Amino acid sequence: MIGLNVVAALIGTAKENAQNSDGPAQARNKSGFLHQEILEPIPHYNQAPSESIIKGKSNTIIIMGRDRPGDEGTGKGSTAATHVGCIDIIAGMSGMQAREVNTEGKKVLTNKNVWLDSARIYISQRADIDSPEYFNLAEGKVGNLSNRSAIAIKADSVRLIGREGIKLVTSGDQYSGGAGLFIGDNIQGIDLIAGNNDSDLQPMVKGDDLAMLLDNLIEIVADVQSTASFNLQVIAYTIASFIDPTGTAQKKLQSLLDRMPVEVINLAIQELNLVFHQLNYDPLNPWAYYNFRSKHNNVN
Repeated sequence: MIGLNVVAALIGTAKENAQNSDGPAQARNKSGFLHQEILEPIPHYNQAPSESIIKGKSNTIIIMGRDRPGDEGTGKGSTAATHVGCIDIIAGMSGMQAREVNTEGKKVLTNKNVWLDSARIYISQRADIDSPEYFNLAEGKVGNLSNRSAIAIKADSVRLIGREGIKLVTSGDQYSGGAGLFIGDNIQGIDLIAGNNDSDLQPMVKGDDLAMLLDNLIEIVADVQSTASFNLQVIAYTIASFIDPTGTAQKKLQSLLDRMPVEVINLAIQELNLVFHQLNYDPLNPWAYYNFRSKHNNVN
């Protein structure tokens, strides 16, 4: 909680006078309990001529104007560009550093701030949303797209709740919404980047293809184990045939030797199966049937 001495240095003169003079009325009408108003610093937004704002009583604001992630010198709206409409929804402008006045009691004008604003939904007709000027996002496999329509959501905790599911869909259109350029059928995937660090970004796994590949591998392993068992039996009965006076070991060895051509062929087939098995998920094979790595979606 902000101490009263700190608040006094951040709120305007009218609020400070009310704090000092209202007495019991302040506790009753400005306490914040049961959604009463409360004495706290509400920044004076540095409004540009092109902007219209809807301002709440508890440091909430909706700004409708031109693309502007920060002060007047940022974004597409700082140039003579057209088609750069922007809606910015902010709860908690400047966060815990919100202030109406400086320590000398002079009014302070506050700009948007990607790093300080507590919670924000930024909607722009045309922006460089990934760039350091905006939200400074890791490039990933999707890349840092510029001059595109964009929506960014930033807060301490972001939750997307769908009672009947959530779909994340990319590349559904052939023309960009920002510049109207033809973007074709080039599918852009989804990057899940924890920590805004894409140094270890890897393709996501497609479960069905991976399950099929593992099933095939188990069959190959079982076949190899059968061959290994056959070889051990040959060795064991060969040794036993020298010391078994009944001839049973000799008969069993002869039976195994009769199977030898089949086992030799089976061994060659196993070697081929292993080669084909690897080709079926090798990322260098464009026709890999069970390539379980997603072509489009990545995670770190």
